[in-house]
Amino acid sequence: MEILGVFFKFILSFALILIAARIGGEIAERYLKQPAVIGELVAGIAISPFALGGLINDPIILNFAAIPTVNLPAAWGLGGLPPDTEFNVMEIISEIAVVALLFVAGVETNVRAFLRQGKTGALVAVGGVVLPFIFGYFITMLFYPEAGSAGWLFMGAVLTATSIGITVRILMDMKRLHTKEGTTILVAAVIDDIIGIVILSVVMSVAATGAINVLEAIRIAIVGFVIWFALIMIGVKFHKRISRFVLTPFKRSGTMPIAAIIIGFLIAYLVTLVDLHPVVGAYAAGLMFAATAEKEEIIEKTRPIMLFLAPFFFCFLGMQVDVPLLAAGAAVAGILIVLATLGKIVGCYVPARLAGKLSHNESMIVGVGMVPRGEVGLIIAGVGLTMHAVSMELFGVAVAVSIVTTLIVPSMLKPLFRRQVVPASESEESEEPPG
Repeated sequence: MEILGVFFKFILSFALILIAARIGGEIAERYLKQPAVIGELVAGIAISPFALGGLINDPIILNFAAIPTVNLPAAWGLGGLPPDTEFNVMEIISEIAVVALLFVAGVETNVRAFLRQGKTGALVAVGGVVLPFIFGYFITMLFYPEAGSAGWLFMGAVLTATSIGITVRILMDMKRLHTKEGTTILVAAVIDDIIGIVILSVVMSVAATGAINVLEAIRIAIVGFVIWFALIMIGVKFHKRISRFVLTPFKRSGTMPIAAIIIGFLIAYLVTLVDLHPVVGAYAAGLMFAATAEKEEIIEKTRPIMLFLAPFFFCFLGMQVDVPLLAAGAAVAGILIVLATLGKIVGCYVPARLAGKLSHNESMIVGVGMVPRGEVGLIIAGVGLTMHAVSMELFGVAVAVSIVTTLIVPSMLKPLFRRQVVPASESEESEEPPG
């Protein structure tokens, strides 16, 4: 019964985080006229174990306590795992939430527009990686020479990240997901995520062995792009067969949209077997279903699932912020936040503008939309900490960059969107499946 009591506390934490997220999102939207995601992030900071959550003085309720597998029943069959293995229920729910978010975003995407913006998005992704990486590497080398090459590389990797989850939610909140610039951001963010995984694999190799495993990095890049492109093409070329053989059998029971999102979760897991992040598979799976005739019904029935789970993800992300820890490296964090922001805006604006398909204002929207580091930056920073490649102070700097670059984006995007006049033909392009 003791282990059940622990699980019951996780249920309470889950409920409290959702309540805080809902209140924060409502305040942001109704009173501050900001996207709900900002309120959810700030609510997470407020109820974190470093703030109000710490007053409860419980290792699980509004905290990050993980359950060691050695404490779980032997019947669960976890005895083969290392004795120090732990799992955090809240982190697992957070991953499920972001997979649901990216799946729905994929289904909502106009596939024709996505493919049209593919070349521009790829150029934007590359441009948005180069400058931030250089800034992160050399600024860290200047202020933290003792961190060594692994630490410098990790901070460069943090600055290259773009949080596709944060970007998608902001675009959804502002009802700009289907615009030309919104689609370009989505393409670039997905490619950026794959590039980020490749960079992270290189950095981890340096941290572990002191050498770069080039062949492993090339393998991850090729596999990532092949899987991503293949799923899109399957949806475009075989959407009628997907409708007939995959979705139609579930229509009579009314569970067809649920079957679609289950397949999305399955694909999200399968891509992890080739070292990709599940959000890449979730978004690609959504794109696959976006080409089917059942697209609108899938959106209608799965969007409420996403709206239930997504606030948890953003609130839990905010709970990672340890404000006292951030203060130690505040000066360096401030410099890196400015350079991280400028690096993405300039690095993404230039290729978006030179590609010739986007105006000055649209290119600025793309640049600003690629700024949030969010959970991707936090994941990279966390890996650096667990591998002892970065100090606690440098980890705090990375967290500050990830959180602040996420918080500032909605207020930067709003004036740009106000200047943007979006023709109906562009924002509401035909959603019929490609032939």
